[in-house]
Amino acid sequence: MFNKKICLVGAPGVGKTSLVQRFANGTFSYRFRPQPGVNIERREVAVDGDSVQLMLWDFQGQDEMSPTPTSFVDQAAAIVYVVDGTRLETLERARKLKRETEKVLGKAVPSLVLFNKSDLAERWQVTSEMIGKVEAGGTISLLTSCKEGSGVDTAFNLIAHVVTGKTAVVAA
Repeated sequence: MFNKKICLVGAPGVGKTSLVQRFANGTFSYRFRPQPGVNIERREVAVDGDSVQLMLWDFQGQDEMSPTPTSFVDQAAAIVYVVDGTRLETLERARKLKRETEKVLGKAVPSLVLFNKSDLAERWQVTSEMIGKVEAGGTISLLTSCKEGSGVDTAFNLIAHVVTGKTAVVAA
């Protein structure tokens, strides 16, 4: 069995904890409770006949005053940057966090951008053109909704395939 550390990073309130809870436990809660420190959940998935234990590291929201600690992303097999589609500033924060994590890990670690809260499309500030620019820069992105569960399993299963070398590497 493979054990792989996957770190979720993003601004406060983008849905990192909800993504982890939806994927690891199949649950969603409207109650938003900021998570102090780091919460680690696990889920085993099958990838081409192999078992992969994804260890999902959900670190408290990173605002401008709280950079991502080096120890959080150290030895990560992949980084998932989470953006709240209804808040444009969270896209810029994800870009800054990506630059910070690349200083620690380099550009070789696979990454994925999740544009969360797709169920609130009528309130989105992030445009399809902005998402296109992320993808044009070489990073795969997916739309997700923790509330509806859409795109969540797809995102984490893609990461599982990438970190086990069973599919093309997601660009850093």
